[in-house]
Amino acid sequence: MLRLLTCIVAAALSIVAGAAASAAPLDILHSDSIQSPPPSSPPAARYAQYDARKAVFPPPGRNVQPRPVPLAPARVYLLRGFMNIFSLGMDDLAARIQADGIAATVTNHADADMLVNEIVTRYQAGDHGPIILIGHSLGADAVIAMAQALDRYDIPVALAILFDGTSPHQVPGNVTTAINFTQRFDIGPAPDFRGSLSNVDLSADEGIDHFTIDKSPALQANALNNVLRAATATPAASARRQ
Repeated sequence: MLRLLTCIVAAALSIVAGAAASAAPLDILHSDSIQSPPPSSPPAARYAQYDARKAVFPPPGRNVQPRPVPLAPARVYLLRGFMNIFSLGMDDLAARIQADGIAATVTNHADADMLVNEIVTRYQAGDHGPIILIGHSLGADAVIAMAQALDRYDIPVALAILFDGTSPHQVPGNVTTAINFTQRFDIGPAPDFRGSLSNVDLSADEGIDHFTIDKSPALQANALNNVLRAATATPAASARRQ
């Protein structure tokens, strides 16, 4: 009986102690007392070997280089002078140009308007290859007239070569290079001309006259070299915009 009473008293005491523990207030820490553990190593130390100047960042989007536009073939137009009988050097020069794989057309100065129409039609259809004009005597005069007509359509002329024209001329601004082989008349730049202009004075050369100047082997070789150079140059929108 005494043992039973002892067990009951012990159980009661155990229950009272548990309740007191449950009612005890919690020990809550204020936010000021909370501290984070220190980082293992500062960022600067971990990236000490990084050099920003050597960083290569990919550009935004795709870095696609535009494909080069193929150069359209050059076209050379040669104009004879009066009656087609005093300018046969144009035929010889055309044959040499064609032998180098460049299209060359020989005609009379009276056909200049027809050639301008042909060039304008080709250009507006997308043929923007270098245009080269060469002429002798009245054909040389026609070269400038053609260049001036093409200038009104904003069509560039890569090269103009005159063999002893019959009057002085002003070279329009759409011409990139102008060369004048002459015994009498110089050519000059128009106000908007920004290209290269050369007057080659042959008045003192006794072996050349107006009827043989277009047939001179040295002058033809010079003209051919300039044609080849102009034929492989990248055409500009207009010489005055270079």
